[in-house]
Amino acid sequence: MSVQANIFGRALPQIVEAIYDSIADVGRWPSTLESICKLALGRLAMLAVVDTARNSARFSTSCGDPVLLEPLQRDYACEVPFFKAVPKMEVDIPLTVDSVYALQGPDARQNWLESRIVREWVEPNRLDDFFWVALMKQPARTGTLMVVTDKDRPQISASDIDLMSTLAPHVRRAVTIGDLFEAERRKADVFRSILESLDHPVLIVADDMQIIFANPAAEALLTETASVSSVRGQLSFAYANANTAIGRAVQLGTRDEFALGPSGINIPLVKAMSPAVAHVMPLARRDISARMSPRAAAAIFIAAAGAASVPALEAIAALFGLTAAEKRVAGHVAAGLTRREIAAASGVSDGTVKSQLATIFDKTATGDQRELELLMRELTPPLRSA
Repeated sequence: MSVQANIFGRALPQIVEAIYDSIADVGRWPSTLESICKLALGRLAMLAVVDTARNSARFSTSCGDPVLLEPLQRDYACEVPFFKAVPKMEVDIPLTVDSVYALQGPDARQNWLESRIVREWVEPNRLDDFFWVALMKQPARTGTLMVVTDKDRPQISASDIDLMSTLAPHVRRAVTIGDLFEAERRKADVFRSILESLDHPVLIVADDMQIIFANPAAEALLTETASVSSVRGQLSFAYANANTAIGRAVQLGTRDEFALGPSGINIPLVKAMSPAVAHVMPLARRDISARMSPRAAAAIFIAAAGAASVPALEAIAALFGLTAAEKRVAGHVAAGLTRREIAAASGVSDGTVKSQLATIFDKTATGDQRELELLMRELTPPLRSA
């Protein structure tokens, strides 16, 4: 009975699909390897990429009975003599034990049979043969896939080798692309560990405000307060102006970081004397080390309420992304100055103030100075110092 007899329906295409799914999600590799091992009628399988310059594994995964795997990895891995054959192996061509003997020379078979690993691990577990494929042969990298079979399996046939040869390029492509991700994954892991260790809540969101990641402090915030919540996985802030401002900053940072300007800094999350505030960090143009997900658009850092109050003018500027010049004009409006008086106080023309006011009205959704002044008054009582 050959491996070919085990193929039915979409078995092989499904395995290939799983191989490619494992590129981005390395957690899928064990189950993918298990499918390959089952396909090959094997007992266990191992996939690894080794940094030959440092003699260390860049990536490794396996499947099979831990009773078999653990002693191999702990006690015998360094004693496997076959690794010396890798430079002579052809990429994508599966080898069996006998074909590796042929590559290594006349003494290879005897040396293997007399080795400690055969005496103490191979023979007691009734292991017999393997499919071994070179996937990567670079000056500083080697990658291999090995599926180990036992004595109960029929002898590996030519059709078995052909089938594994068909599968090998897919595994090679996945391992090669995955190796390009490894350094970035490590950076992402560092970035994640930093965020997780922060006392301040941090949330990573997509451009539609779907939550991709929340550190422990943010998880606690989502469950302990009504001011910040998750609605069907989407981040939401109870204070409508803050919700709009943060969403706008995330969108703007995704489209044009330069245009983000002052938006998304010190956004008060509630109308209170000393509110918690949010800062939006754009991520859409960052590399994966600062994103943790291709969908990540922004990181939202939340600073707890402090002792100092947030003046209404600062709150307005943060909520609506006012520039420094626009903030000054808004301050004059709050003080009751006319447009001509604002121009005189600012040392600019009436036309300039008219243009600045039009921009402020647009950002704050107010229609004139009176509505803007009312908005300032709405924020002033709870935000000013007693």
